[in-house]
Formats: sequence, structure tokens, C-alpha cells
Amino acid sequence: MTSKTEKEAFVWIWLPGETEPVVAGRLEADNGNVLFNYGKSYLNRIGDSKPAIAIYEPELPLKVGVLPLPEGLTIPGCIRDAAPDAWGRRVIINKKLGLKGTGTDTAELDELTYLLESGSDRCA
Repeated sequence: MTSKTEKEAFVWIWLPGETEPVVAGRLEADNGNVLFNYGKSYLNRIGDSKPAIAIYEPELPLKVGVLPLPEGLTIPGCIRDAAPDAWGRRVIINKKLGLKGTGTDTAELDELTYLLESGSDRCA
């Protein structure tokens, strides 16, 4: 199986009332899981006039360190929601590996690759 594995990605967030995004944290591949932790500079905003907010409180509360995955998930659901759908995944597989057709196995690439290749505007 041919596979390209991305190891990390940074998560940016647009805070309320701001016109520029800031880095909220980092995703890291770990044995088939994708783990998230907030950046120190982002957490240091807590209490500032431009405070940090949780990306999605039930899954990614504002805490120091790698956050545990919800049971049964390999990536936080709120992050997975930003990834491309099945069609978008096939477009990315075609672009990166030259594989075509609806029978293409979307497991050829990992979640971080799909997130990074889909672009911030969700165009593949």
C-alpha cells in the first residue's frame, strides 16, 4: 500500500471580532491517531483583552498538554469535520497518487494529509 503520512499540522482560529487568524494549536499523528494540544502562546491569551476560546469545549477544552481523544475516535470530531468528504478525498488521492474511480480506497492517505491538501478554503 502506497501511503504518504503527514506528521503535524497547525490549527488556526479566527477569534470573535478579529480580522486575522491566530495559531490555536497543533495536531500530531501518533500510531494512527491524530492528537491535539493548544499552543502556549494561545493559552497565554486567557485573561487578555483578546482572549482564547476553546475550539469546541466538549472535545477540546482549554487545557495544557495533549488532549485525550473521545472514546472511539482517532481524531477529534470537530477537527475531522473540517476534512474533505468522500468526493474530496478521491480528488486528493487522484492529485497525489494518480488513482481514479469511486472504488478508490480513501484509506490510502491519512487524515492530516487530507486536511492539509484540502486547503483552508476547502478546495482540493
